[in-house]
Amino acid sequence: MAGNSDLLTCYLANRGDLLKYAAGITGDYVHAEDLLQEVWIRCQSSEKPEKPLHFLYRVVRNLAVDKYRAQGRARKRFVQADDSTIDSVPAPTADAETNMSGRQELEVVMAALDGLPEKTKRAVLLCRFEGWKLREIAVELDIPIGSVHRMIAQGLEHCRKHLYSSE
Repeated sequence: MAGNSDLLTCYLANRGDLLKYAAGITGDYVHAEDLLQEVWIRCQSSEKPEKPLHFLYRVVRNLAVDKYRAQGRARKRFVQADDSTIDSVPAPTADAETNMSGRQELEVVMAALDGLPEKTKRAVLLCRFEGWKLREIAVELDIPIGSVHRMIAQGLEHCRKHLYSSE
């Protein structure tokens, strides 16, 4: 590293400006930070440049362009589909035995839910079937979020016990 001490000094003295430059190219500071780390790794194995600051800016630009091109190639590998394309793809189908088994499991779970206190049942249904967040359920049921979390955990454990005891 002794041969690159000028480059290290230049990098450290101008890191903030290099970060701003990289962020301007990449569009955000997170990617810019990653880019600067890669710049420094690459610079450690390079020869001592005549103009260290110009060299660092060029490496930042070149790496950013390389990453942009790689992202473009990755985007081309995936098909962009609209809703009509997605709707035309048939859903996977299960055989009759799998369907019957699934229906039976659902009946057991629904029966287990019916055995829960009303608020607990509602919390589980909102969370697992409706996709509500815990804080939304807490507002809906007018209870603390910790209570919602506990109720859902208890309700799911109750359902799990019923499901596995029926097998």
